[in-house]
Amino acid sequence: IKKSTTIDIGFNSFANLDPGTAVIPAGMTTSEFLGVVGGSNASVATAAYPVVKVTANVNGQQGAAHIITQKGTIKYLVSGENSVNAGSFTPGFSYQILSLGNTNWTAIGAAVNAQVGDVFTATGAGSGSGTASDAGQCVLVANATINSGQMNIVFSANGGSVYASRLTNKYIYDAAGGRFAVNFFVAGDTNATTINNVAVANTAGWFTANATTFTTGQIVSVSGTLTGNATITGYSNPTTYYVINTNGTTTFQLAATYNGSNIATAAGNTRGLTFSDVISTTAKSGADGVTFANGTGDLTLAEVQNFTS
Repeated sequence: IKKSTTIDIGFNSFANLDPGTAVIPAGMTTSEFLGVVGGSNASVATAAYPVVKVTANVNGQQGAAHIITQKGTIKYLVSGENSVNAGSFTPGFSYQILSLGNTNWTAIGAAVNAQVGDVFTATGAGSGSGTASDAGQCVLVANATINSGQMNIVFSANGGSVYASRLTNKYIYDAAGGRFAVNFFVAGDTNATTINNVAVANTAGWFTANATTFTTGQIVSVSGTLTGNATITGYSNPTTYYVINTNGTTTFQLAATYNGSNIATAAGNTRGLTFSDVISTTAKSGADGVTFANGTGDLTLAEVQNFTS
């Protein structure tokens, strides 16, 4: 795992790995990342800082979370995807800052010049408009039920879903010790391509466009000022959306978050807006053991990580 001074950085691509271990499964290329354990906070996920999604019980709060950094073979510093307002922090609990607001973070245990993403142990309840998420060290367990200070990860292998017992920057292990290759995401084509003649089709976030290629999970960037007669509720310039349904060529449905609910719209033209295909490949996050061993066959995708914002 490569490190910066504060956070894990994306692991080398296959092309830069030890030739003795750089077995490339079918469907992957030498330019794709092998993986990384940890990342930044979920709002700034990038190819250098992917986010590994987990379920964790942190500070007594159980729910969706993400790994900040690896602390040991089965221990991880994680941040919940909840939001706690300043004034409600519990002294002695750890948090990751989500928004600075006008809160004096230093006065309640954070570093001088605190920034979004910083983790600190609260010394007081705080005040002001800042927010943070529950954070803490959790142990990975291969169980559906987790207790305080525990987390689990579900991934797909051999056609089924299993719980992980260990995760590294190269492999994920099941409860029986079976090892599976992990490719957390594919950087894909980061050159934006304009999607032409986009119109809003209905009230449920469906759009039409000139024939092109759309895939579920694809990132679509929208920019400009809407002067047409369509409505896109919540739009501000610019906004990133995610394709959640498509016919593959001329229609697509958008959500504000990866795998989220569709956005609210009203039919009409989108004059003034530019729609761009930011990444055209589907995120990949795992390959089964047989595929990785011989470099042939199809990838088995695992919901270990979502390349999201």
